[in-house]
Amino acid sequence: MNLYRQRKPQAQENSMIPLINVVFLMLAFFMILGQIERSDAVRLDPPDSLSLEVQGDYAATLLITAQQSLYLNDRPLRREQLAGEIRRILEAAADPQSVRVLVKADATLPATELRLVLARLRTAGLLRVSLATEALGVASPG
Repeated sequence: MNLYRQRKPQAQENSMIPLINVVFLMLAFFMILGQIERSDAVRLDPPDSLSLEVQGDYAATLLITAQQSLYLNDRPLRREQLAGEIRRILEAAADPQSVRVLVKADATLPATELRLVLARLRTAGLLRVSLATEALGVASPG
């Protein structure tokens, strides 16, 4: 009678299962994480700011590139079309005075050009505009 059994190589296969599980969990985590934030139609370098970040729902997002190109909700737009598009958004809203638009402008855009675009938004009847900026890192004293 053989009291000693030979171990099968199954023990080595079973030791790989936890590692495979961890790899698949990490893969799923990074796939979900990569899909959370939607990117803009064009890459912008926003200006720095010390102000607090304001979150909220926006009826539209207006991008202004360094070359002064406009994108409303990721669609290219000519300057002449801006007021009409904003009026359409305001007409479609239940409460036009509560409509908010997020403006993302490139940091290298001249302030005079930004003022012209903001003036067009105001003449279209828009009352609430938020300007997206990047938080400026402040070094702690020490």
